[in-house]
Amino acid sequence: MDLEGYARRLWNHLDESQMREELLRWLEFYKGKRELNQDFVDAVIREVKNSENFKEFSFTRVGLTAGDSGLGSRGLGDNLIHLKLFELSKRNLETFDDAGIVQDIVVSVDGIHSRLSYFPFLAGFHATKATLRDIMVKGAIPLGILVDIHLSDDSDVSMLFDFEAGVSTVADALNVPILAGSTLRIGGDMVLGERISGGVASVGRLQGEPFTRKRISEGQHIVMTEGHGGGTISSMAIFHGIEGVAEETLRVKDLEACLAVRRVRNLVSSMTDVTNGGIRGDALEISEVTNVSLVIDEDEFLSLINPRIRKAMNELGIDPFGLSLDSILIFTNNPDEVIRTLRDNHVQAKTIGEVTRRRGYPIVTRDGREMRPAFRESPYTPIKAVIGNYSPMDLDEIKKRLERAYLNSLSKKEKVLKNLKTGSL
Repeated sequence: MDLEGYARRLWNHLDESQMREELLRWLEFYKGKRELNQDFVDAVIREVKNSENFKEFSFTRVGLTAGDSGLGSRGLGDNLIHLKLFELSKRNLETFDDAGIVQDIVVSVDGIHSRLSYFPFLAGFHATKATLRDIMVKGAIPLGILVDIHLSDDSDVSMLFDFEAGVSTVADALNVPILAGSTLRIGGDMVLGERISGGVASVGRLQGEPFTRKRISEGQHIVMTEGHGGGTISSMAIFHGIEGVAEETLRVKDLEACLAVRRVRNLVSSMTDVTNGGIRGDALEISEVTNVSLVIDEDEFLSLINPRIRKAMNELGIDPFGLSLDSILIFTNNPDEVIRTLRDNHVQAKTIGEVTRRRGYPIVTRDGREMRPAFRESPYTPIKAVIGNYSPMDLDEIKKRLERAYLNSLSKKEKVLKNLKTGSL
């Protein structure tokens, strides 16, 4: 419960006494009746009132929420947002990849899965696995991990220790040290409840040329490794009440695959993982920096999904091509040798397709059917199924509002940059 956000919403609808009553109700719900509650609510109202004098430092609403825009939902909406963020930060589209690279250093950061707050061990485990995977698919040797964890005011400290245990489990399994971290509360005293947020970052060093997506080219074969899922599959199982599936995600076969590829790195052109929006989303992102299509064999792809996970997805009617599986995609001209090396290191893999010249869409089946991504990734929890895979706005309207938000923020950036360069305030 965000008391500050709630107070700001109430500001234009209730008088101050009604605001005080409503805020007090929620404070007592979480904290119980305490002598300081009335003073606390008064302080909330005073802070919100005082902050109204500093609107130049706030944001300008464009009427597009994170949910309606598809932010973080790994589909078409999320892709549009990332492209505008690249524009704001002046990043080259060729860097639209799993991790950032400067000289021989590779960095990545992955947020905690939004639905795993009440399962912090899983949240820490999967965020750590994800960030390490992002630097390792580029060919980097992990040097260390950084942790940023925020707890709401009512979070039990066990949540913090469970999260750290999840992080350190993966760190210990790969013998990668945890170098630094930050532990804070969400919104300080303003946010009540037990939600946690944050992320895990990693840093690595390249050995040889990075396996960037721009190295994917026509004629290459696509080798895929076995997929056991991560935070998304864990959430699917937990919130659908399916036993025995979340346990299947507690593996590091994806990281073991990246380690094995080092032995044949001269045979590999590029690597990425089947995560953001599934292979449909991967293909869309790859298309931002190449002019090719991925042609895949659906049956071979499906055969590499953990059997328990695949069974659960079938029973729930969840599209396996639009969801994160944590498999590794390897682009190579020598698939047999790569597969042999992976199997020698106890990682199952198959050739699932090839790269061709552009066929009208980034990913197609062998019979030519386009595998278009949806607005969001496949709905994998009951709530996501209720919300559906669409937005109340069409893509053109979303683009217009994103452009307005971008221009508003760009104006702030340019104003402050000018002041910094001239030395004025």
